[in-house]
Amino acid sequence: MLSKSNTKPEMMRKLGEYFAAGVRLVRMVDPRRRTARVHATVDQSVLIKEGQSLDGGAVLPGFVLPLNVLFANDQP
Repeated sequence: MLSKSNTKPEMMRKLGEYFAAGVRLVRMVDPRRRTARVHATVDQSVLIKEGQSLDGGAVLPGFVLPLNVLFANDQP
């Protein structure tokens, strides 16, 4: 979950660290934009918008989380 203080360079550094440690999938949720970005690699990502769902892909087969559910109690 991104916070107001996270910077793009900081998050790119963290992505590199996560993938170097063997993580296979990273989801960055942005509550201010009500979106999520799913990274399969540092350079490959997909933007998920409100009304769409996060899925687990090959890492968590069968996992589905609609962003509307995630943001249900937040005000835009």
